[in-house]
Amino acid sequence: VHSAEYLTFVNDLSKELEKRRKLALLSENNEEADGSMGEGSSHSAAVVPFTPMVQRTMKTSSIIKKGSHSDTSFSAGSLRAARRAAGAVQHAVDRVLLGRDRNAFCVVRPPGHHAGVNGLLAGGESCGFCIFNNVASGALHALSDAAHRPRCERIAIVDIDVHHGNGTEEIVLKSQDPGRLLFFSVHLYDNEKKKGNGYSFYPGTGDEDDVARNIINVPLAPMWKEKDISASRAPIPLRSQHMTRNKVKQKSTSASSSKPSSPRDTSQDEASDSGRSVLESDSSSRKGNSGPPTPNHYMMGFGRQAYRRAIQHRLLPALRAFNPDLIMMSVGFDAAKGDVGNAKHFSMGKEQMGIDLEPEDYAWTTRKVLEVADICCQGKVVSVLEGGYGRTPGPPPQASSADTTSARAHEALDKSCFSECAMRHLQALIDPYDAEMRHPIKE
Repeated sequence: VHSAEYLTFVNDLSKELEKRRKLALLSENNEEADGSMGEGSSHSAAVVPFTPMVQRTMKTSSIIKKGSHSDTSFSAGSLRAARRAAGAVQHAVDRVLLGRDRNAFCVVRPPGHHAGVNGLLAGGESCGFCIFNNVASGALHALSDAAHRPRCERIAIVDIDVHHGNGTEEIVLKSQDPGRLLFFSVHLYDNEKKKGNGYSFYPGTGDEDDVARNIINVPLAPMWKEKDISASRAPIPLRSQHMTRNKVKQKSTSASSSKPSSPRDTSQDEASDSGRSVLESDSSSRKGNSGPPTPNHYMMGFGRQAYRRAIQHRLLPALRAFNPDLIMMSVGFDAAKGDVGNAKHFSMGKEQMGIDLEPEDYAWTTRKVLEVADICCQGKVVSVLEGGYGRTPGPPPQASSADTTSARAHEALDKSCFSECAMRHLQALIDPYDAEMRHPIKE
């Protein structure tokens, strides 16, 4: 899954931090014995910003991130946690393939789908809280030959985290036999850096497919682009500047005017005109003379409806066609309504929501994936937790804007919706066809 250089770097870093922690503890004990306590602590000595260290060591970027700006930290206990997370997924894969469990949900931390071959991808700005790629570790473990379990020929990885699983995609593309893997990701995408405007929704990738190598990316426009999306999807009159098409239509109309038309013919003409209007609207919005071309993913819409269209029309047919022996899910609950993970953040604690999934959307997605799994692979699904953080708490009553900002900065996130989404996903894994609701047990 990861390069030997990256694994050596992580292992050496963990040893160094463990050494620092022990020295700091020894220093604290000596200070306590002397009756003088310093300001340093074993905790601060054993926690370092991870992203800039990966950039510097693995040479993934020419620009080194400031340690104070790094969102990913590494401590003396991080390597053990990361190994247990990846190992838990591999253990779940073994149990599901052996038939000891029908499916599994691995509630692990740290997450992993942003970790590439060298940890941080080339040019990447953040490790995204990831150390090892848990889902890729489980997938390649399943593809490896093992005498103690059935052979697995094809695996599909379904990533529904709000952020693109760029690390998983890179590992799939660089694997020895990418034809045995399918990677699907539905995620928010807004990368203004390509236009020179500076803002990019992390990680700023996943706007293109690589169908030849089984990579399907479905970028969704964020809800803060609603005005742009609505303008690009606005219907336009059927009469366009395409004079040749209009002339052909006029000739066909005059030729058929002498023939009696049936209701069926009329409905077909109306449907044809309607479809033509949509196509002309799309092409006009993309290639019109006024303004830049409209991004293709705007045509999907935004919010819950766009997400469900992506699952229904892009994921499910691809899954069924690939016919996997095992389906693995990278499940991030940060696409839930109000979660800070899908928001665009401004100064003074202001946010703009990017997508508005409800707990039912996660249950629906899980049921749809399990329906395909029941057809292809006897319901074998291993789900792995990725992102999900919680909502910013609401302002207290009768508080000024300055007080509100200060209070929200120090108050813990509301994780009620996050936990509800996780529970609905788990319930759908246990009972995908709602048998308990339709046939309740009578006491």
